[in-house]
Amino acid sequence: MNQEKSVFPLCGLALSSFLVAGCFFDVADDSPFRPRPSVGSLAVDWTVDGRSQSRACTRFSGGRTDFELIVYRGSTEVAREYARCEDFGLTVDLPPGEYEASVTLVERGDERPVSTPHLMQPFRIVGGATLNTEVDFPANSFLR
Repeated sequence: MNQEKSVFPLCGLALSSFLVAGCFFDVADDSPFRPRPSVGSLAVDWTVDGRSQSRACTRFSGGRTDFELIVYRGSTEVAREYARCEDFGLTVDLPPGEYEASVTLVERGDERPVSTPHLMQPFRIVGGATLNTEVDFPANSFLR
């Protein structure tokens, strides 16, 4: 009986040491993959008087013109992007949500408008998707 009394505590001690050792582990995140927050894109293509030719930008705006896109969430500006008029396309990544935007052709360098602004219809960005839209700057929208 004495031997029984000493075997059980030893077994219990051995078992508990294994359990305690199993409770300690190291977690290291060395993986290069980090999930990006879900974003969507707004792709805007434009024409000048119905054309997507570089000479249309020069003819109506006098040259050296940029396309300006300003995106708002409510009354807060969340993005302002520029592209050369001759690019006729611009894509901007945005978090999912409801937005409004304004597009204008401006002088390169000082951002003075050369066209009247065009207010886009309110739109929704969905994560992982691209919303495509088109805008035309007719001849009568130019300020010169």
